[in-house]
Parts: sequence; structure tokens; C-alpha cells
Amino acid sequence: MSQSSSILSFDQVAKEIKSTPAPPTHFLDELVGPVSAELNPYKQAHLPPDLLDLLPPDGSTFGLFSDPYATLRYINPFDTGARNGKYWLEARLEDHSFSTREIKLLEFLSQHRLATRYQIQRIIFSDDARKDTISKFLKVCIQRGIICNFSWVSPLDDGRKKPRVYALTKHGAKAAESLFHRVVPDEFRFHPVDFSIAVPPNMYNFFIDLSANELYTELHRIDRVISWKRSSPIRCEDGSMFFPGAEFTVIKDANEFRNFWLEVCRTGRDWINKTKSRFRRTQDAYTKIPFHMRPVRLIIIADADSRIPLLGEMANHYMPDINVLFTTDERLLKGIDDDTFLSWRHDTQSIKVSRISFLKEDYEGMKASEYFASQQLLIEDDDDFYDEE
Repeated sequence: MSQSSSILSFDQVAKEIKSTPAPPTHFLDELVGPVSAELNPYKQAHLPPDLLDLLPPDGSTFGLFSDPYATLRYINPFDTGARNGKYWLEARLEDHSFSTREIKLLEFLSQHRLATRYQIQRIIFSDDARKDTISKFLKVCIQRGIICNFSWVSPLDDGRKKPRVYALTKHGAKAAESLFHRVVPDEFRFHPVDFSIAVPPNMYNFFIDLSANELYTELHRIDRVISWKRSSPIRCEDGSMFFPGAEFTVIKDANEFRNFWLEVCRTGRDWINKTKSRFRRTQDAYTKIPFHMRPVRLIIIADADSRIPLLGEMANHYMPDINVLFTTDERLLKGIDDDTFLSWRHDTQSIKVSRISFLKEDYEGMKASEYFASQQLLIEDDDDFYDEE
């Protein structure tokens, strides 16, 4: 590995996570199909024929953001307040009357595409905010035509209630562009549709954003994130461009910053070959950028602990120069703690807990809010425009 783990003060904890065996390294290049599960945790009579190929290898149910069969469903698509959005935006721009919460919501969704209520809570509200306060704010935003909400359905029934997901409407996107002077991508603008009469979109790409945002909002909650760029281009020394899933910077202490890359791995059609290709491209880009631009770690969000042995061997084989950490949706949903991040040990063929000392709520180093508060606004006086007589 090209960078020492001591840079991050990692604690390689002896605690070992039970895992499924990884395929032999020499088998990876020939591996084109999935490593099938042997157990089916779902009990419905009619199930997708390729279910065992996509399930986590230990036969557990899919994580919250990893069901490959899930499809989008808008909630009350004919009662979204869309017609009110134009008038709301005109009034806000004319009166300069955007509320603090509206500005935070527009800024968050215009950069992160979509979010659950709990993710929005971490960004906009305090930890002790009342649930009805949050719900009322989101309902009002829907009625005003700023945002819409949706969830998903699946042929797989795990008995788990699915969260509402919130995203900008075209009027919300226009408001964000006016406020922040940046273009909101078309894929960030949502238009509620009744999909009972049409084929709904698969949740695959939406799940990737939701999973990434679970990590982002947790880092925001513990006050460590300085910047986060979703799929932002990085220019390599040979002129080629690389787009990591996300590039983000966290603060350890005053003048101590750490840069990370993030990838979210989900199963689906031809996912093995797609993952191989992605890992090869990541390794290639890593070796073609200046040392100071390289991440100290690549974090991979897997769909389950039992997927990590395979992904770990693939990462070791196709990204030998990159230090990799793993986590999962379910670990992030519990909140960042000592067991959030994992490493795959090729030598012992085991998963170990890896603790990042400064990514903990009680770490004493300078926090992100303190860093931003230390930046002073120095403005020249009007008199500076005139020459002294």
C-alpha cells in the first residue's frame, strides 16, 4: 500500500466479523457471474428467478438501500402542490423571504439529489427536534411545490417499512439555481407520475445516492465534513478524467484534513464485470494523479457484510495500491460508531473492525463548524475607493 495507515490513527481491532469464504485470487479474472447464495430468506410463492444470484452470499435479506428489484412509486402524485411552486418562487425572490430551513433544504438536495426524512433531519434540524416539527416542514414544502416525495415497492416482502424519499421539483431546482448560482442537473429534478399506467424506474441509481447520503449526513452530524463532491471530475496527469462516486474531505484537527473517495457497490445485471471495470479504472486514476490529491482511503459501501470477502479480494487484486475500508447500509443506519468501518485481511481471509479515531462523536479535535467559524469576512470600506487628498 502506498500510504501508511498511521496517517489516520487506525485501530485494527482484534474483533473478527463472521464472513463467507472469498473466492481464490486466481479465480477472480475468470469470475464473470455472481457467487450465488444457497439460502432464500423470502417466503413468497413467486420470486424472481435470479434471486439467489443477487442475494448476499450468506442468504440474508437485502439491506434497506440494496434491493435490486425495487421500483419507484410517487406518493400522491396528483396532489403535490406543483402548481403552487411558480408563485412561491416568485414571492420568495421578490420579498427576499427564503427561510433558513428552506435555504438549507435547497442547498442539500441541489447537491445530493435526494434524501430520506432522517437524512434531512441531520442536515437541517437539531438532534432533539420534534418529529411533528420535521414532518410539518416537509409537508409545507410539498404543498408549496418545492419538493416531492416517493418511496419504492418490491416483489420481495421483508416486512420492513420503507422511508419516504424527498427530492426537488423543477421549481425547487430553479430556486436553488437562483440562490447558489450553479446549475442543478436534470436528473435532480423530479416530476411526480402515476406509474400504475407505466413501467416505473428501478431504484438502483437512487439507492446509490441514498446510501452515500447516509454516510454524508452522519459525518455532518458528528461535525467532521468539510466538503463533499458527488461524482466530481478529477483530471489525471495524462489528461483523462476520473469521476469517483464521491470525493470528500473531513477535518481531524486544526490544519489537519483527510481526503477520501467513496464508491457504493450494488448488485444487478452484470455487476461483477462492472465492478471489476470500476476497480481497474480507480486504480489507474489513482496512479495518474499527484500524491497530494490521492485519498488516504477509499471507502466502499457494500450491501452486506457477507459481500465484503468477495469485494475485498477484488479490491486487493484490481486496486493493489489503494487502501480500502468497507461499511454497509445497515451499519451506517445505526450511526457512526466503533463498528462502522471494516477492513478485509487478505492474509487471514477475515474481516476486521477498523476504527478511525477522529470519526467519532466525542473526538476532541477541531470540528468543521469551528473551522468555518474561524473564517473572517474582511470587507474594504467605502472610503477605500477614494484617493486620500
